Amino acid sequence: MDQQERKAVERSVTGFFQDLGCELLEYSQGRAVVALRLSGKHMNNASNLHGGVTASLLDIAMGLCGTWAEKAEERRVAITLSLNVNFSATAAEGSLVRAVATCRSAGHKVFMASCDLLDDNDKLIGFGEGVFKKGAYRKDLP
Repeated sequence: MDQQERKAVERSVTGFFQDLGCELLEYSQGRAVVALRLSGKHMNNASNLHGGVTASLLDIAMGLCGTWAEKAEERRVAITLSLNVNFSATAAEGSLVRAVATCRSAGHKVFMASCDLLDDNDKLIGFGEGVFKKGAYRKDLP
């Protein structure tokens, strides 16, 4: 997928993806990499990456990896059925974190994925697994 088409997919991921300030670095069959430069709004009261942001990044990347399409208008949305999140380290403000997701198994309607959240030095911050249902085409939704 070329950069222009990847950016079109990135624009089609509405809601929390945009609010968090995420960027879609890679998008291919069975794989998605979502990045986020951590700012103050992503931190918890201990000045570390908030657990909800970690969970959101894993959820977003895994949903994308199982709904790959060659063209942005052909992409389906993912509906999270189950999400398991594990926290293994902290990340400080200013860090660039990457959620690297891989589709593990896929059927016609349901897929399973796993994801690692890594910092600038490839240190594992968190990881998770999820089960997702393929929903409507993004173009058919408001």
